[in-house]
Amino acid sequence: MSYGLGLSEKKQARQRRNRFFKFILYIAILGGVGVYGYYEGQAQADRQVADIQDQVIILTAENDRLNDQTRAALDKQSAALAEARQWRDKFENEIPSGPTREILDLVQVRLSEGLEPERLKNLIGLAQNSQNCDPAPETKRFIVNTPIFNSPGNSVSLGKGSITVTGNGLSVVNTQNQVEAWYDPNQPVEITFTQLGGKEEKMKGVLPLHKSVVFGGDEYRFSILSGKQSFATISATRCDFP
Repeated sequence: MSYGLGLSEKKQARQRRNRFFKFILYIAILGGVGVYGYYEGQAQADRQVADIQDQVIILTAENDRLNDQTRAALDKQSAALAEARQWRDKFENEIPSGPTREILDLVQVRLSEGLEPERLKNLIGLAQNSQNCDPAPETKRFIVNTPIFNSPGNSVSLGKGSITVTGNGLSVVNTQNQVEAWYDPNQPVEITFTQLGGKEEKMKGVLPLHKSVVFGGDEYRFSILSGKQSFATISATRCDFP
């Protein structure tokens, strides 16, 4: 009995040792797995950090490239604005305005009408501030026609018959809202200047009106004023031209 009991104890002791060694092996395996996982995680983290650093480098380079493009675009914009200011200053300095522009426009009109350039140059060269004019203007009155009153004798001749003047206006409306035969001096009128030979010039506006007409070697300076009912008064001053 004692022998069998001894064998049983030895077997149990051997089993305990085996279980102990298995436990130690299990702990060792777990430790190894943990160490491997730690170092593998560390390596993966290092790879991620390296990837992020590479991305940062790429993004930094792209940002620098975009900044360079932005600076280049701003430089081009500044250059374009400077060039635009130069053209504006050149336009303002070289393109005539005011009376000079009006004179150039008139020159272009007369040339388009067939006036010879040499003739125009001579006239400009002969022009001067002092002028020889008649001492007193010629003054007459004429009837201004309206839509409901048109007199065949409403014209007036000036400059020894060289220029005929006629006028048309709008009828006046009385306090009863009725249209009268005579013209309304507060509304625009149309004045027609007909030179001997049939050439006409017109002007339109509210009286008083002023206009110069050149006929041959004479310049006639007209002033048209409102007169008594149905009438307008015109005065013409003759001056040598040019």
